[in-house]
Amino acid sequence: MTTTEDRPAPASDRPVTSGPAALRPRTRARGVVRANRVVLALLGLLLTAAGAAALAAAAGPFGSRRSDRPVLDSPVSEFVDASPWFWPVVAVAGGVLALLCLWWLLVQARSDRVAGLPLSRDPRQGYTDLDAAALTGAVEDEVEGYRGVTRARAGLSGARTAPLLTLTVTLDGRADAGELHTRIVGNAVAHARQAVGRPDLPARIELVLPRSGRRDVR
Repeated sequence: MTTTEDRPAPASDRPVTSGPAALRPRTRARGVVRANRVVLALLGLLLTAAGAAALAAAAGPFGSRRSDRPVLDSPVSEFVDASPWFWPVVAVAGGVLALLCLWWLLVQARSDRVAGLPLSRDPRQGYTDLDAAALTGAVEDEVEGYRGVTRARAGLSGARTAPLLTLTVTLDGRADAGELHTRIVGNAVAHARQAVGRPDLPARIELVLPRSGRRDVR
């Protein structure tokens, strides 16, 4: 498998050379990634603090009396028995925690896929949007018509105003991978850029090589 990214540079810049690169997969929205980092960081800090406190209490720096003390001793049990509100509060807190966990799981399903692209935003002539599925379907059909291609899957991700075209192409080994890459960028990707009126539309191309056969990648 080899992955390349083609980002057309402005005329004033030097041309960008394409080649195999370790690119991060784009599957989740940026907000989801940030939420994961915050939640996991807070959970990690909380568990670390609890573990450090338990180890410190067991090691004896607070005295042998505290290190030999059970986790739930008589004062704690008496406090729970004398507080009728304790278990309802625990139940409410558990329900809130369960809802937060459910929200976190649902958030994982969010992706940065783009459903449509704005083509025209002229108040006098109206608004025109292009269905992303129509564009990606046309790209897939064109690439699957190339000799040496078994399957092609395309998608748009990122922001509506700054999308990224992602293309995964499975090869059968009958054609040179380097030549196919050049043809995909020069034809299918170029046609997609022309269709959306974005000559600077970046494209992320992933070539899936066959397990056996020719593997000449340029």
